[in-house]
Amino acid sequence: MQLDRRLSAALLTAMLGGVVAVASAAPPGPPGPPMQPMRPIPPTLPGKAALAVIEGQVQRLLVTPYGEPNGLRFADGTVVLLPPYLAVRLTGVVAVGDRVRAIGLPASGGALRAQALVNLATGGAVDEQGESPPRPPAPPSRPPLQQYAVQGTIDVVLYGPRGEANGVILADGAIIYFRPDLVGFALAPGLPFAAAGIGTRSAAGLSIEAISAAAGKTDNPTNSNHVE
Repeated sequence: MQLDRRLSAALLTAMLGGVVAVASAAPPGPPGPPMQPMRPIPPTLPGKAALAVIEGQVQRLLVTPYGEPNGLRFADGTVVLLPPYLAVRLTGVVAVGDRVRAIGLPASGGALRAQALVNLATGGAVDEQGESPPRPPAPPSRPPLQQYAVQGTIDVVLYGPRGEANGVILADGAIIYFRPDLVGFALAPGLPFAAAGIGTRSAAGLSIEAISAAAGKTDNPTNSNHVE
């Protein structure tokens, strides 16, 4: 009896093993739907805009209402703006009449926000050094601000880093800066513009910060009363 039980157990084991073997060797079922082709991975967009490189002859230096340089203008009319920590190094490297290469980011109004300038005649350069901007030297004593009223025809509209209009250059070369919310009328080359404010007149020309502005002429004569 025990022998029969052993044989039955062995036979059962063999049969189960055969079933498992047959099941594992069974052909696969009907094929499923075809796999969809993988979509191409879009290229990674660059984190920063591409730098532009332009060249031109310096027609004039641009200055702040304190008479400090903050950019330049080429003979073809292109405006090149500089951050303060680079602008303080502009004097002595670039002068009117020099041919300059500027590298930077295109800005509103066709201007360029430069990150580096190279004087093509002398090889002198103004550029960023290191990852953090270098500390600018102590500013020299500023000239006293004076009151001015100016009027004329707009030659160039200046824009801030967010694309907001924040200044104009008149046909006679005067530079007028203003808060974006001060001017609520259209600005474009060829339109009349008048303003009163405080600033300085230097070898680079007149530059003021407007306190009031109008889309036309003003009856206030230009004056040079010192502002305490």
